[in-house]
Amino acid sequence: MTRYFILMLVLIVTAVPCRARDFMVEFVEENYMESQEDYAKAPMIYHSFQVRSHAGLKMLVLTGEHPEYRRWLRRYVAQDKGFIVKVPDNENDLFIASKVYKTDVTNVHPFNPTIWSMEGSRVFDTKNVSETQAWIIAGRGHILVLDQNNKRSELIDTVVKRMGYIGMISGDPEVALGVFRNQPEKFKMVIVNYDIPGMGSQAFVDKLLKIDHTIPILVETGYNNEKRMRQYLSKFSGAGTVTVTPVALNRLQQTIKSLIKPEKEIATQPVNG
Repeated sequence: MTRYFILMLVLIVTAVPCRARDFMVEFVEENYMESQEDYAKAPMIYHSFQVRSHAGLKMLVLTGEHPEYRRWLRRYVAQDKGFIVKVPDNENDLFIASKVYKTDVTNVHPFNPTIWSMEGSRVFDTKNVSETQAWIIAGRGHILVLDQNNKRSELIDTVVKRMGYIGMISGDPEVALGVFRNQPEKFKMVIVNYDIPGMGSQAFVDKLLKIDHTIPILVETGYNNEKRMRQYLSKFSGAGTVTVTPVALNRLQQTIKSLIKPEKEIATQPVNG
């Protein structure tokens, strides 16, 4: 009888839906951090929002694989600092007491979802861009980023935007090359991760240099691979505009500043052809 009662109690408890409470917070700053465990081959990239709440400053570590939602959310917080974090009832005390709180990115919502709808947003246009003519670029302050890792490319895009440039992100070398070929004058520099599909990063950089041998190119060779590092350094030793680094993210802003030449310096250089 006692066992039967306990079983019924468990069934009743588990049948109760898990409710969530809405916490209103104010966006302060967006941050990314990259790290790698000794046993891991791939880097861990943490995306977080620093926010103000009635319980003080907090760091929301945004988990979950949903790159489209992340991009849409970043557009939202750029125009409206206030939003809502949904927290399960059983984690209310944890959220209030914690300085760092992990949550799925889709638990973060605008105050008025009818105004900020994902439907119709260009960020959520999942159609593959087969024609590079669809990527018309206005202005001249662009940085082309070729990287198939969504979190890492988002991180790079954040740094690029904070510096006043516009990130042109692509995971397809053919599309990226087509965009650059059509409008090379729009780009200040190119950032390439070694791990790209198709033609590969070396062939991609070779083709870029044939289009414009003066464009600064930063090639990231990845963690813990001295052989690959030496291979890339040897391959591009004769190209004065190509910089090879194991990891670009740790000093990305300083590296971009060192590679992009001021407008006055560019203007004084002789024009080829």
